[in-house]
Amino acid sequence: MSENVPIEVQMDIVRRLDINSVAQCRTICKLWRSRIDSMHFTKRFRVRMTSANNYILLYERSFKGYACYVDQNFGLTPVESNISYSGLTPLGWSHGVCGLSFGPIVRHFMFLLWNPSVHKSVGAYVPYYSLGQEYEKRLLGFGVRPHNFDPIILKIAFPFHPKEPWSVQLFTLSSRSWRSLRKEFLLSHTFRIKKASQANIGHHIYWCGYEKFIGNDASSYKSYVIVSFDMLSYRFQVLNIPDHLLRQLPLPFCVTSIGDNLVVSGNLQGDEHCVFCIWVLSIHGGTISSFTNLLTIPSPIALKLIGFHDNIDPFIEVASQEGFTASLYLYRMATGVFQSLGIEGDPGSFFIKPFCQSIVLHSHADRATYCQELVYPGLVDTRLNLGCH
Repeated sequence: MSENVPIEVQMDIVRRLDINSVAQCRTICKLWRSRIDSMHFTKRFRVRMTSANNYILLYERSFKGYACYVDQNFGLTPVESNISYSGLTPLGWSHGVCGLSFGPIVRHFMFLLWNPSVHKSVGAYVPYYSLGQEYEKRLLGFGVRPHNFDPIILKIAFPFHPKEPWSVQLFTLSSRSWRSLRKEFLLSHTFRIKKASQANIGHHIYWCGYEKFIGNDASSYKSYVIVSFDMLSYRFQVLNIPDHLLRQLPLPFCVTSIGDNLVVSGNLQGDEHCVFCIWVLSIHGGTISSFTNLLTIPSPIALKLIGFHDNIDPFIEVASQEGFTASLYLYRMATGVFQSLGIEGDPGSFFIKPFCQSIVLHSHADRATYCQELVYPGLVDTRLNLGCH
């Protein structure tokens, strides 16, 4: 490109290209590589939807992991990758990046960031400081900060005894390091978070949570809430659920999203069957401003909401009567019919999200690992070695 064209104009042209062309442009010269690798360029490239692949699906079958693109006719195309998905647990999908945990949260535990669009994965070791932490409950959170496209990982720990405070560490890919959040950013020690699911909406991460109380007779009870984390301010917040809604919700519930709205779902257990329900919540200014019941249906077995097709029809995981296998269905809201997608897997393993492309991670070496100082020398190989798919 002509030297008379300002570099800003050159980069404005490059960012309009497809991902493969951008990767080729990185090799032209050091200046272009430096500009393309900047967070400013990554943000301006933005997130792009594709017509060929509508969704990305991860699941396990007989404990072997699979990752596939799903087209508009629900046909599957395996994702090309040099990692194995077996043993990986997907936590969330944000801005074209999937966050996956690898193994239990103990020493040498790794969190994996994976962007299938740029064919790269990056691992970060999770802090585990003392034997005392074996007596803590721990969970992880993941998201991508929308203002600069910087992935973050949260490690949230709280002791079994509700009188002790939280401990939260935050990893940002831009810093490649962990740091502790200040106590004033955390919730009261009486609150806990359920790790079964999280939802990413805008610059917030949402979970099902509860506040635990101890009565005078030493008995305990829980008051359920929604817990959010602001990825811009790094602060946690409690969203109280209106009493009228709380009385109708299955407890605990799972969370996901539909568009910019939060979705809670679960099964109410009856004497002879379950009642599966889905509620859509609108959140404004840190409060639940409105809520709508999207679906309430009886079922002989518990169902699990996985996601939505075209922001209308729910993807639902249906376990077999024996509970050894599960199948993926699409529930057609217009007709009230379950449509089998012909995909079987292990119960609780299905994860499906609308697929989108970004260039997050493109400036990192594939299978790079960070925070290796957290690993005890000589006890484990610090390379990102998750096998071949």
